[in-house]
Amino acid sequence: MIWLIISTLLAASVIWLAYLVKKEKLKQKELRNDYHQELEALKELQKASMETAATQFDEQVMRMNESYQREMEKLIIENEEIRKNFRNQGEILTHQILENFKADLISKKIIPADEMIIMPNIFIPEGNGNARQIDHLVLLSTGLYVIETKDWTGHIVLGLTRMGSHKFSFLAELVDSEKEESIVFNRDETGALKVITYENPICQIQQSAVSLSNYLEGKDIPTWIHPLLFFNDDEKEVHDWSDHSIVKRLTNKEQLHQFFIHELTTKNRIYGAFQLNNIKHIIENAHYI
Repeated sequence: MIWLIISTLLAASVIWLAYLVKKEKLKQKELRNDYHQELEALKELQKASMETAATQFDEQVMRMNESYQREMEKLIIENEEIRKNFRNQGEILTHQILENFKADLISKKIIPADEMIIMPNIFIPEGNGNARQIDHLVLLSTGLYVIETKDWTGHIVLGLTRMGSHKFSFLAELVDSEKEESIVFNRDETGALKVITYENPICQIQQSAVSLSNYLEGKDIPTWIHPLLFFNDDEKEVHDWSDHSIVKRLTNKEQLHQFFIHELTTKNRIYGAFQLNNIKHIIENAHYI
């Protein structure tokens, strides 16, 4: 009887152990399945992340390419505007000098960005149906500055008249008896001396200032106009014999900078940003070639 009970208990123990082993195996299988599922999920997540990153990279490359194309188109347009707006390299150089000067004034907080407007190669209608060309017009709070650029090289005699020709006596019979002239002495590629005569640019810029003043006053705009004659070539020497005192003569970019600094720091404000922008629009509407 005892052996029967023992045998029964042993059989039950074996069955229970077998059950526990089977249960543990099922548990391990479930754990393996869960691990594989998590691994597959991680793989899918990584794949999706890589696809997202690739898409974002492609979009970034596309945006950069579009930005590059826009910048190239902008440069092409700017170059075309430069080509149309300027008649010669001297005017382009003056424009670059003015733009750099404006950026410097803004960075030093001497002026706000909207209180210096640079307008190149503008044309102002005159009453006779013609138009007066101005190389540069600079609109500032202290006034309107008409700039005539000359990129002459060599020795420049400005404002020569017959009365003053005793300095070059042999020119006495060649110089005009009434109007001032300008003479440029230089050498050509072969080293030979060459002499070029021009009408005095001071008279030219004075007339430009008068034409601009008349046009703006016809639009009920009060005008404070300052005519400037700017020699921007480095290889020159100016001998100024002109009697005209109204037109300011500047022979290098440092003098041009100092002139505007002096105007902005010592003169009273005449125009505000709104008035300057209004004048700009009026001139743009008049501008034609």
